[in-house]
Amino acid sequence: MKCSLAVPCFLLLLASACTAAKEAAPAAPGVDADSPAEVGQTAAGVKVPPEMNRLYPRIGKWQATIRTLPSAASPQGGVDNGIMAIEKGPGGFSIVQNFRSRGISGHVIGQGYTWWDTQTSSYKSVWCDNVQGCTEFTTAVLGRSWTVELDGTANGRKVHTTIRATMSPDRDCIHEEFANAYDGGPPRTETVSEYRRIIPGMPADKQPSCQKENDSSPR
Repeated sequence: MKCSLAVPCFLLLLASACTAAKEAAPAAPGVDADSPAEVGQTAAGVKVPPEMNRLYPRIGKWQATIRTLPSAASPQGGVDNGIMAIEKGPGGFSIVQNFRSRGISGHVIGQGYTWWDTQTSSYKSVWCDNVQGCTEFTTAVLGRSWTVELDGTANGRKVHTTIRATMSPDRDCIHEEFANAYDGGPPRTETVSEYRRIIPGMPADKQPSCQKENDSSPR
């Protein structure tokens, strides 16, 4: 995969261990993958994996701020601002993410799917956008945090990308970092993203604020 970290090539679709998501999501209680509260079955009797309960709380609308840190490739760095909307896929077997942003990366449009793969017992995703094309990946989930490891190339160099994200205890904010290691060298954080939940019908001055969580996030 050719990856430009100014573009959030996975964003939050990387599967999540989020807990119940207030009004914006048909919330499952906690992050118990065995909970039957939200999962069901199709008319043909095919059951939705209970592990999908870890993804449903992601459903809702999020405001995204993606900050590219200064580097040799981008000496001044820059910012992309966008909106991410996540909903259930057909039958509840997946979640679907739609994303748009504008900024240093241009006008980015992306869509992705994430689901629980029963054969490999892991969360699988596919993400496509108008900048990088499509890529598939697996996500490791632990509590309110999740990690993705990707290998690819950029400008003729081998790149190992690590994406780490954590949701705040109040479930309204997500902090995400992209780190790249080139040609076997040490990793360097190149992109830092913040996601704030948008609660439908709530006045702007009453919407969640992620300032406290963002200030305390590791850099």
